[in-house]
Amino acid sequence: MKAQNLRKIIVLFFLLLISTDSPLFSQERFRKTPPIPEPLPTLELPEIHYRSLPNGFQIGMIQQESHPIISLNVIIFSGESSSPQELPGLAALTANSLIRGAAEMSSSQIEERIDYMGGKFSMSIHPDFTLLSFTFLEEYLDRALYLVSRMLIQPILLKREIDTVRTNLYYNLFNKRDDPDFIAERQLLRLLFKDHIYERSVYNDDVLKFLTQDDITSFFNTHYRPNNAEIVLAGNLDFDAIERKVRRFFGTWPRKEIKHPTAPPPEPFNSTKVCFIETPGAKDATIHLGNVIVPPAHADIFPPMVLNQVLGGTPNSRLFMNLRESKGYAYDASSEIEFYKDCSVFSIHARVRPEVVESSIQEILKEIESITNEKIPGLEIEQAKSHLIGNFPLQIETFDNLTSKLAEIKAFNLGDEHWERYYENIQLITSEKLFELAGKTLLSTPAIVIVGDQDIVLHQFGTFIKEVDIYNKKGIYLGTYKFE
Repeated sequence: MKAQNLRKIIVLFFLLLISTDSPLFSQERFRKTPPIPEPLPTLELPEIHYRSLPNGFQIGMIQQESHPIISLNVIIFSGESSSPQELPGLAALTANSLIRGAAEMSSSQIEERIDYMGGKFSMSIHPDFTLLSFTFLEEYLDRALYLVSRMLIQPILLKREIDTVRTNLYYNLFNKRDDPDFIAERQLLRLLFKDHIYERSVYNDDVLKFLTQDDITSFFNTHYRPNNAEIVLAGNLDFDAIERKVRRFFGTWPRKEIKHPTAPPPEPFNSTKVCFIETPGAKDATIHLGNVIVPPAHADIFPPMVLNQVLGGTPNSRLFMNLRESKGYAYDASSEIEFYKDCSVFSIHARVRPEVVESSIQEILKEIESITNEKIPGLEIEQAKSHLIGNFPLQIETFDNLTSKLAEIKAFNLGDEHWERYYENIQLITSEKLFELAGKTLLSTPAIVIVGDQDIVLHQFGTFIKEVDIYNKKGIYLGTYKFE
């Protein structure tokens, strides 16, 4: 009797175990079913006030009360794409030379003044624009405006200081020569921007030695003009007072007509191209692949943003779950969109075990094919939209991020509507609209760059990858390897 009862108990246990209502299966179902997204938060964007000086210098002001810090950004609407074709790197060298001397101040005196104001100063150079960023305590607003105005109106471009900047830029690039992500990303951009003005932004360290003091002076005199610039301030501001102060320090800055380099948008790849760069002894292999899509000002830029979120925007995205969690190929896998004025670049990055590079690429392309050829479930789209809306306020919660975002909006000619209707533009995306627009992209025919150990990586090719172009770390073509 006891044995019969024991058998009944065992049978009952296994019936419960295989029941879909059991805790074990509920947990398994929970892991496979994405959680329902939380309601989208209200998107409250700060109001931006604009003024303009007679010389064309634009002023943008954002009120942030009860904060002792002021963020000041100056956007110069010329970046690395404005460097002459034969002098790549000139925009970067010019921008970084501005802090090395101005008016009656030496480089050390400029640094002392920045420290005295409790400040942080930086320069960033984009292909489309240059951004000067300065944060400081609000009581030093006049001193900060004076300092920045002298850099932009009366810089002292001494040869010895330029040489110091050149050396710093050189070693910054030189020290990244063995970083596989850096190598792969730059090579991908070289492929996508071949013969385009954006290609000038992926210069090598050795080109810096060809840039002279006269080149820098000429570039500065041409592009650093008030009608080619905008100042954006965020903090506890009085708008009328700010306009008077900016007029006082920048009103004598002479304007000059500027001719920006123009070029048609780069053409996307319409057939897959595979490139390889060797890093002997590398324990991992790095994969960067991507293609050109519509520019950020295009009406259809928001669907790719949602598509990116679904594909590789988070650790719960399809790429990560496939390559790492399911197959165990990758240490990490993600995707992103980088914006330029004339285009955007949709790219995928993965760090994988070197013996599964070809298989990893196949899986990536399968995921791309899936999101372009099949409708994405509504719940997955709502999750992506919820993340984009919820994350956007975090991108602009600091003064630096806020003014940097505004710089992009202005430099890419996005208009106030992009800023004001961000929430609505994301909300309007449906599964049908995403499916319609995804099919128009050429994500399934990307340029692919692989960085790794040649003896391990190339040995596995031939089943799927039949031909590989070989490059060195500086992007110089060495030949093509064809597999039988």
